[in-house]
Amino acid sequence: MKIYSFPYSLPSYRTRLAASLLGFNIEDQIIDLSKNEQKSPEFLAINPLGKVPVMTDDHLIVTDSMAILRYLARKSQTEHWYPESDIATAAKIDSLLSLVSNELYEGIEKARLITAFKMLPEELLPQCETITHDALQILNTQLEGNVFLVNDTPTIADIAVASTLLFIDEASFSLDNYKNIQNWLNNIKSLAGFIQPTFL
Repeated sequence: MKIYSFPYSLPSYRTRLAASLLGFNIEDQIIDLSKNEQKSPEFLAINPLGKVPVMTDDHLIVTDSMAILRYLARKSQTEHWYPESDIATAAKIDSLLSLVSNELYEGIEKARLITAFKMLPEELLPQCETITHDALQILNTQLEGNVFLVNDTPTIADIAVASTLLFIDEASFSLDNYKNIQNWLNNIKSLAGFIQPTFL
């Protein structure tokens, strides 16, 4: 398997983290977004959308970090990452993946694009902050008395949420008022296979 990614891309880190935690030995092919390599004919032949990350497994091509997480979990021999046979647990995981794709994207990922990359106007930052802290309150409450977000064992929901929150400093926000989230992040960092993100 191979992942086409960029070191500073948050979704790219999400897929690399998932692959490492789930025990897959994956080749990392860097696509340099700063040089517009994602628009090269060679890469567009793999992903016509011109976006990273992309994962290839033999002749299969999987685009989008959430799709890659689900694929890796299904391919894994460890059921707890995404137990589809338990539809209630799977639904809870899917709800959290949606939170990452929507609220946490609109909050933290967009704020990071504003503050770290200067790619969006600063006027959007207060809105990002409101969305972020509303989502953080929900997560902090959900983690009260719990080791992980859904079960007593980690799931791909933990990977998806953690991969976003680890970049919160680059979004110019803080987890200081969210003790449960801080403790949970420490649990994620202690997992075998955890890898640190690459910061600017």
